[in-house]
Amino acid sequence: MPRRTRPAETTRSEHWMRVAANEKRRLLDASVVSTFRWNESEAIQWLSPIKEDGFAEYFDSAFLKRLDLPDLRVPLSRFWPARGPRWDGLAKTQSGKVLLVEAKAHIEEAVDYRSKAKGKALKKIRNSLSEAKAAYKAVKDAPWEEPFYQYANRLAHLYFLHKVNGLDAYLLFLYFADAPDVPFPASVSEWKGAIRTTEKCLGLGKHPFRDRVGAVILSVPEMLSNKPLERKR
Repeated sequence: MPRRTRPAETTRSEHWMRVAANEKRRLLDASVVSTFRWNESEAIQWLSPIKEDGFAEYFDSAFLKRLDLPDLRVPLSRFWPARGPRWDGLAKTQSGKVLLVEAKAHIEEAVDYRSKAKGKALKKIRNSLSEAKAAYKAVKDAPWEEPFYQYANRLAHLYFLHKVNGLDAYLLFLYFADAPDVPFPASVSEWKGAIRTTEKCLGLGKHPFRDRVGAVILSVPEMLSNKPLERKR
């Protein structure tokens, strides 16, 4: 089963994602609701990474099962090969919204040059990226296979859930600023610049999924002190 068990102690984005989803859930929930402009009464249930589940991470069909989405009209295997994205966070709401989370604390890790897949798997990835890129109305010459492949494949999975399968799905990029356990901690303003650069390189403007793709920047010191969160749409 594509469920990744994790050690009790971790660092960087994995650690801070755990802190946010388990210890600072009220702050995280408020930020998510504000970012996507959901109703303030929207109740969010975090499914990963949570203490009760051993902080496990999910990917492939297991992340769909964890979100209680096992029977899609178009199966994931038709869209993406095995060993797909490992989601840093998964959540659903009482009204049926599903949320995928990609978290980062080290700004250099935002660069991911290309997929390591080969043969038929690589062909499927390229076809799906191209399909998603068109749906996002990205600039034609913008490269989605590198150097921001990880960001692009997350966008593709949102397209798969929302457009292909008609689900009320959302994608959150969660950035941890001033994390003390990374080689070069990035400030809030540095993360904002990185977000703009990434979107520009991927040719993203006012795309059709703009209300479903959100970015939240959490300053670790402020998060731990319960100060207001920094948000970016």
